[in-house]
Amino acid sequence: MPSHSGKTIAQLSVLIQNGGLDPVALVEETFAAIGSCKDQAIFVSLLEQRAKAEAAASSKRIRDGRSLGLLDGIPVAWKDLFDIDGLATTAGSTVLKTAAPATRDADVVTALAGAGMVSIGRVNMSEFAFSGLGINPHYGTPQNPASTDGARLPGGSSSGSGVAVASGLVPVSIGTDTGGSVRIPAAFNGIVGYKATRGRYSMRGVFPLSKSLDPLGPLCRTVQDAVWIDAAMRCLGAPDVRRSSVEDLSLVVP
Repeated sequence: MPSHSGKTIAQLSVLIQNGGLDPVALVEETFAAIGSCKDQAIFVSLLEQRAKAEAAASSKRIRDGRSLGLLDGIPVAWKDLFDIDGLATTAGSTVLKTAAPATRDADVVTALAGAGMVSIGRVNMSEFAFSGLGINPHYGTPQNPASTDGARLPGGSSSGSGVAVASGLVPVSIGTDTGGSVRIPAAFNGIVGYKATRGRYSMRGVFPLSKSLDPLGPLCRTVQDAVWIDAAMRCLGAPDVRRSSVEDLSLVVP
C-alpha cells in the first residue's frame, strides 16, 4: 500500500472522492503509522473503534454516491482539551485522569463529524495549555520532526497537534490559541496554523485556559486546508472564503 503520509487534506480528498483511496484503508494506515512512530509522546489517547466505524460509514456513503463533501473520510486529531464522548478530558494533566468522562462531544467535534471527518485520537499538549514551549512532564514532550541533529522544542501549547501534522500522521489537528498556542507550534514545525477570531466557533466542550480569550483553530499543511476546516467548524456545506489578489495588500508588523 502506498504511503499517504504528509499529503494535504485536498490531496487526500481527491483520492477519496474518486475512489482511489478507501477511508477504511486510510484509517488503518494512520493507526499503523502512529503505532510504528518512534515518538510515542504525540498522542495521549487513540479512538480506534470510533475511527474505524466512522471510516466504514464514510466508505459506504462514497460508494453509494452520497458523499458529505470535501472532508468526508479525512482523519483529524484533537488537542487533549476537547470533550470526546466517553473519555475524561485531561488537558495534558494527570490530575484530571479520574474526572468523570464527557457525556457528549464538544460542538466542533460534532461539527467535523457531521462533515464526515474521522476522529483518530487526542494529542499531547502543555499541561493545562499553560506554556508556549510544548513541554509536558506527565505524557512526555513530542519531538520537533524538523530537527535532525537532536531533540528540539515542538512549541505549545498545541504541541502534539503541530508534531502530528508535521510528522505526516494526520493532515489536520485542531488546537486552541490564547497567547500563541496554535501559531507557535505551527511556526516551530513549519506548517500552517490559523487562529480564528474568538466567537467564530462554539467553545462548548472545550477545557478553558481563559474563558474570555480562548479561540480555536486548525493546524494543517496549507492555507486551503485551513479554509476548508474553518467552514466545516462553522457547519457550512462549503467554504465561503475565496482566493483574491494580494497585490494591494498592506501588512503592518508592530
